[in-house]
Amino acid sequence: MAPVSKLKAQHPVKKDTRFRRRRNNYRRRSKGESPGYWRWAAFLTFGFLSLAGLGLGLALLYYQILTCSWFSIKDTKDIEVAGLRRLQPELVLQMAKLGPGTNLLALKPIQVEQALETHPWIARATLTRKWPHRVRLHVQEREPMALVQAGELHYVDHRGNLFKPLHPGDPHDFPVITGLSREFFSPGQGALPETMDRIRQLVELLKNAPPPLNLENISEIHVDLERGLTLYANGLGAGVDLGLSHYQEKLPRLAHAWPTLTQKGYLPRAARINLDYPQKVVLSLKGMEENR
Repeated sequence: MAPVSKLKAQHPVKKDTRFRRRRNNYRRRSKGESPGYWRWAAFLTFGFLSLAGLGLGLALLYYQILTCSWFSIKDTKDIEVAGLRRLQPELVLQMAKLGPGTNLLALKPIQVEQALETHPWIARATLTRKWPHRVRLHVQEREPMALVQAGELHYVDHRGNLFKPLHPGDPHDFPVITGLSREFFSPGQGALPETMDRIRQLVELLKNAPPPLNLENISEIHVDLERGLTLYANGLGAGVDLGLSHYQEKLPRLAHAWPTLTQKGYLPRAARINLDYPQKVVLSLKGMEENR
């Protein structure tokens, strides 16, 4: 009888089917997702190119509009310039860079206004576009009140601002203010508003005053911060003292006394005419004083 073997029969080893199924499923998912990824990439690429093309098209359209003759100034007649008194329209248009061919869409009114306001005679400029191809430019020029002797002659406006030195060829038919330094017109000086108010008030009264103290005949307004204002008129060798106030009452007083002063021959010998007294004119003659 043959001996019985103690070895167990060897069965084939079975692989783990769960791991194999999981790996196969992963491979199937990877293969299934590849077309979707490429579709998204193509979609994003197409969208980016579309936006770039749209932006380029809009840029070209904007350029075409800016160069379109429909919105461009055809002739200088399409440019209305108002408010000029001293400046020439050609100079203003040159500074504003306005002329035939200027496109209203490309025009920047604020920049044009700022460029014009750099001119010393221009206080303010306003540009209005009138579609499709016309513009209106309104210029407000500075109005000089007088000239100021501050080192060199400067124009001063009604606010007390020195805005331009006097050059050859400039209008000079204004009274000259003396007695004040240039520093007096700097911002922050407390005395400036009060003093300029006096001068402004006097200048307005002189516009309607009878000769010889009418504005056209006044050559100088001297300022003394303690004694007030003194006038010097063409053809009158004496200064006329007005003090610090009540100019509306004092100016007619001299006009009333003028015929008598002329008749008696006092004016050629007059050294000073003082109106800073109530109800009378004090005449200082050369070498003597007489009261009237």
